[in-house]
Amino acid sequence: MDVRYYCINLLIMKQLFFFLSISLLALTFSCGDDDDTNVNDADLGYDLGANAAPIFGIGVHEAAARFNSATTSAFTGDKLDRVEFYLVNTPSNTKVIIYDEGTATTPGQELYQADVTVDVSPNSWNTHTLTEDIEITGRDIWISIEFTHPDMRTTMGCDSGPATANGDYVLEGSELDWRTYRDFTDNLVDINWNIRGYVAE
Repeated sequence: MDVRYYCINLLIMKQLFFFLSISLLALTFSCGDDDDTNVNDADLGYDLGANAAPIFGIGVHEAAARFNSATTSAFTGDKLDRVEFYLVNTPSNTKVIIYDEGTATTPGQELYQADVTVDVSPNSWNTHTLTEDIEITGRDIWISIEFTHPDMRTTMGCDSGPATANGDYVLEGSELDWRTYRDFTDNLVDINWNIRGYVAE
């Protein structure tokens, strides 16, 4: 196959996937009802309820919320003991990952990881109790949900926005750099992931 022909087709496929993702998310926002049965009373959380889920392609992806020191300092000395997140369709694999402080746009080292694949349910809030509590020291904490897709599907729940500064980070497929979902969609979609953390003394 001619390399130029292959590259052009690849570019067209990527553009088609991007616009399909945006269209599906917009359709879900316009047709879906907000989930008012789960008001956000989390100690750490930005979302305003489950409303939609963008489409992601084949591969491993992460959606994360960063809670900076201005937020976590109120809980210094306490422990993060539960994570809650909303899934629309279940991935083939799901993990809860907690990261330490890194930069303003990239998490630091991994503090905790748990494979919760067998414990999650579709169209519902899923709660994971950490097997090892994470001490809150006043540093940034990143709470991430890693999900693996065997095909294109909607998985990670989000609200209808507007996005907060730290509520919509994504690591997409084979990309090496974290970015906000706003950046990923060229500012066409601003949402907050349905990711929440709960603190115990």
